[in-house]
Amino acid sequence: MNDAGGKGQDAEKNTVSLRMSTGPLVGPVLCRVVSMVLARADWPLDRLDDALLVCDAIAAHAPAHALDGRLAFTVASDSHGIELQVGALAEQGARELIDDAMVPGVGNVLERISNELRVIVGGDEPGEMLVLTLSRG
Repeated sequence: MNDAGGKGQDAEKNTVSLRMSTGPLVGPVLCRVVSMVLARADWPLDRLDDALLVCDAIAAHAPAHALDGRLAFTVASDSHGIELQVGALAEQGARELIDDAMVPGVGNVLERISNELRVIVGGDEPGEMLVLTLSRG
């Protein structure tokens, strides 16, 4: 993990990156890391709950779309919101991950809770990356 917040930098800016194999620990680790980052940013509890719902949906469905049996996450927060990057996903994996987050009677969890969803293809990493942003309030 990499914590980029610190002395000499914007004290409210926190960034953590991790890469892990798909498996049963994806959900617990992702939720714990996001919780720590948002706690440091002093997020309201209702928005922390929303972020954890997003993490649960990602953990449940992202492994099926991982490019090489591994997932990379970057969580960046500041005083305004959080950005969660999920990669490296197979071709069309980001869109399929979004589609998989449909819950009967609720709708699409990722689309309902996130302020923005975007797909990045051809970045620094191979495969696709799903980027979600959530505002603080």
